[in-house]
Amino acid sequence: MKKVTEVLEGLREEQRRLVVELSGVERAIAALEEVLGNAPPAAPERLPATASQPSVPRTLLAAPAPHGSPVAPVAPPPPGPYTRYSGVYEAAEAYLRDAGEPKTAKEIAAGLRAGGFVTRAQNFSATVRTMLQRLYPNNEYGIQQTETPGHWTLRSR
Repeated sequence: MKKVTEVLEGLREEQRRLVVELSGVERAIAALEEVLGNAPPAAPERLPATASQPSVPRTLLAAPAPHGSPVAPVAPPPPGPYTRYSGVYEAAEAYLRDAGEPKTAKEIAAGLRAGGFVTRAQNFSATVRTMLQRLYPNNEYGIQQTETPGHWTLRSR
């Protein structure tokens, strides 16, 4: 039974990793759809959240285990202030609003990651910098470059 327990724990760990990876893929797709101006596709069907269990895509539930007891879905990492955003632009806008002062792309990327934004980008600060430069100068998020090169802030409203 010890071996079965080890295998089960390994599979649960793999499931946790895949849930986080899928979340990052969904965010990347949403960001690219946003850049292209396409409407995002419908979100995957999710099981309702409970007090002890977060919402999990139905497709991520494992097949029933022996004896008919289902394998419980694995909880994603704890939420941070930027986990609720589906794209880099919305998250960057929220981060700049929270910061209250101009920030570089590197600082924005670090702040988003520290706040729970999930990405698989190997160089997330370069990704943020590129996306902000493509967005500049006309955008709906209110993000603009300051007079100091490489620094970004929100337009006064």
